[in-house]
Amino acid sequence: MKKMSLAGPLFVAFIFILLLPAALVFLSLNAMTPPDGGTLTDCVVTQYVRVGKQATVNVDYVNSAGKTINANISNGVGSKSAFVGQHIDCYVYDSNPFEVYRKPDPLEGKLLYIGAGLSALLGIIIVALLLKKRSKQGFLIKNGQLAQGVITDMVVKQDSSGFTNYICDYTFTDSSGQVHMGKHTFMNKRVSVGNTFPVYYASKGGKIISDIAEE
Repeated sequence: MKKMSLAGPLFVAFIFILLLPAALVFLSLNAMTPPDGGTLTDCVVTQYVRVGKQATVNVDYVNSAGKTINANISNGVGSKSAFVGQHIDCYVYDSNPFEVYRKPDPLEGKLLYIGAGLSALLGIIIVALLLKKRSKQGFLIKNGQLAQGVITDMVVKQDSSGFTNYICDYTFTDSSGQVHMGKHTFMNKRVSVGNTFPVYYASKGGKIISDIAEE
């Protein structure tokens, strides 16, 4: 049995606790916020095209000289849909009359902050679980005994990243002849009910803990 490297928990912490929340907060503070110096103007949608999560919106507005300008909404319409003829309040700029920014929806900023918080919370939970597993492995390597485990049940699940997880129940018999049960997840390693694997087990806090020793 090999002790899990700290690289996994550190990578998860970097992505879910630092990188993703920072990106969401940056998006809320910058990409969704119009530049200073704009004039809030009534604009009318002339074209709306959505491809996946991306939307392109063109609008007409009348500038200070009374001329009709066709412009693109630089910060899109967010999660909202739009239709031709719809009126949208946008900030317009004399320095670039063909790019306008819609007035931000306060709810979208709050949702981005909530998303950042949930990402950090999920990252903390995943890191805690990984560190707990690593601690368990270290305890079993130091204090465990070897036994032969048999896969008794299995559920196959594919996660969002494309990995196939084989979530297995197994049994083993300790040195005193008592049968114990455990659970182990194989990632991208095909196993079947009846397969046997070496199992490390030890007593901790009055309970038997165990894990399959993968090669």
